[in-house]
Amino acid sequence: MVKAELAVKSNRKITLSSFSKELDGSGCVKIDVVSGQYTYLNSEFYFDDFVKFIEDLDIVYADLKGFAQLGLLYESSYIKIAVTSLGHMELTGEFHDYGSIQQKLYFGFQFDQSYLPKFIDSLKSMMV
Repeated sequence: MVKAELAVKSNRKITLSSFSKELDGSGCVKIDVVSGQYTYLNSEFYFDDFVKFIEDLDIVYADLKGFAQLGLLYESSYIKIAVTSLGHMELTGEFHDYGSIQQKLYFGFQFDQSYLPKFIDSLKSMMV
């Protein structure tokens, strides 16, 4: 199984796997997040434009500014990688469950930009 993982520490990582893509660039991926003491597992995280996410990540890494975000345009759930004002990278995200009792998880952690190239390459390999 092809997967992309950004693992800073055992308690700060995100893994994307089971990638499926539609002809319009949208798709679905299994996403697992460990952030501090919290773990989030979702077998169906939908997104609009995976190629744009990867292109934006390339720009973020090259320019050390800006952000790349993956999610659906008109939905609240997302993952985002951005450069902070101090030059660090920050992975944040928000996931919503609209069941009979609505739930929301917001998470985030910082990391060094040296983690990005391997993550970007593994994301690109998911599209093949």
